[in-house]
Amino acid sequence: MSISFNKVLLVGRLTRDPETKFAASGTQISTFNIAVDRDYPKESDTTDFIRVVTFGKTAENVGKYMVKGKLVLVEGSLRINKWERDGEKKQNAEVVATNIRFLEAKTKLQGNGETFTGDSSESEDVAFFGSDDHGSDDIPF
Repeated sequence: MSISFNKVLLVGRLTRDPETKFAASGTQISTFNIAVDRDYPKESDTTDFIRVVTFGKTAENVGKYMVKGKLVLVEGSLRINKWERDGEKKQNAEVVATNIRFLEAKTKLQGNGETFTGDSSESEDVAFFGSDDHGSDDIPF
């Protein structure tokens, strides 16, 4: 049996507001891109634009609270999508996010015209949502 491990941690800013759609099963899917600066080599001016996809409750929260320009930490796994179009093989990479943290140094987060105050159990400058929300129906941060 082989051993494998697929874990991705990224910090970057949203390049535009998230896009939301629904699967045939009714599951919400939200996608967005983040801009991540490379730190190697040291004087690099290169930025990577990475596609992130979320599902279910995490996707709901992404759609409600995330907007262009927000600094976020994304935790998830790398997925390579492959397909063929007009006889030409294509592929792209994306991160399937399981946890997302806002990294803005604010106690209030705004999204889609609504303002929410951070939960006192979390640090005042970090908000969190993802697979660790333990099934709570409360606002995730």
